[in-house]
Amino acid sequence: MRLLAETNRVRERYADLVAHCASATVYQTTAWLDVWKHLGAQLAFVEVDRETMVPFVCHGRGPLRRAYSLPFDTYGGPVTAHPNGPVSFERAVEPLGNASARVVDFAARMASSNGAARPTSSHVVDLARGYEAAAARYSSSNQRLIRQASDRGVRVEVMPDAQHLGAFYAMHMRTVARHGARPLSRAFFDAVFASLVPAGSATFYLARREGEVVAGNLVLRHNDRSYDWMWVYDDRQLHLRATNLMIDCAIRDEAERGARLLNLGASPNDRLGSVRFKRSFGATPFDYTVYAHTGRLVAAARRARENTTRINARLRVLTVR
Repeated sequence: MRLLAETNRVRERYADLVAHCASATVYQTTAWLDVWKHLGAQLAFVEVDRETMVPFVCHGRGPLRRAYSLPFDTYGGPVTAHPNGPVSFERAVEPLGNASARVVDFAARMASSNGAARPTSSHVVDLARGYEAAAARYSSSNQRLIRQASDRGVRVEVMPDAQHLGAFYAMHMRTVARHGARPLSRAFFDAVFASLVPAGSATFYLARREGEVVAGNLVLRHNDRSYDWMWVYDDRQLHLRATNLMIDCAIRDEAERGARLLNLGASPNDRLGSVRFKRSFGATPFDYTVYAHTGRLVAAARRARENTTRINARLRVLTVR
């Protein structure tokens, strides 16, 4: 195991591995990694062997340094064209020194010897037989809500240019305020639009009613796998069921592109409402593992940040209303 700094040669080697890795996700592409680089993060690669690398996005310095296989628990882990057994999490993070590390192993390529593994799951929609077959698996209540959205005048469109990102970002701010989460920066969405949309790896959707934006959606893709990564909405307009209609549009569009599945995202066990919502689209669970080693200072800083985030979220709720 050795740590490789980002150079053109290392990037080329890594991109070649991604191109020949059957399980690679959009989050492991250099285009996605570069989004974080543009926002001030550093990229690093741990070489397991000549045919296997693990990408990391790094933040901070000293005992507060954090290294993520990919931020926000997006699907990363080892990239290899010829898997030859599990990669040890403990050995893979050794070259990172004292950095707190987190790896989301979506393709079951890692193992741990000290209890660092945490099982989790996402929900995926099977698109292998096309849109009609996928839509036939919707629950009857979801089918009704999708029709209601159209009957109530909701129309979904693909965002034509970056000038419309302001409306999407306004919905993002309302959504995170409702859930007490930390918002992403506007620069993040600008970078995604500039890097991934021209390459055909991302699509932003907007849902409008009578010209007013009431919801948005961001879908990412790589090869035959798509990821409904973020839906945002105006909580004052939930009765319009715009999110149901947007996800239905994403399922139709990704099926027409030839996608084999659409991942609707992580499904924590304590968010049963989210799980039921995804199941209403016929989505089924897909299990994977998160490995983590967190230093004491990073853990303390994270708790403090979460407390601050909750307070700020409450303030944003009052502001956006």
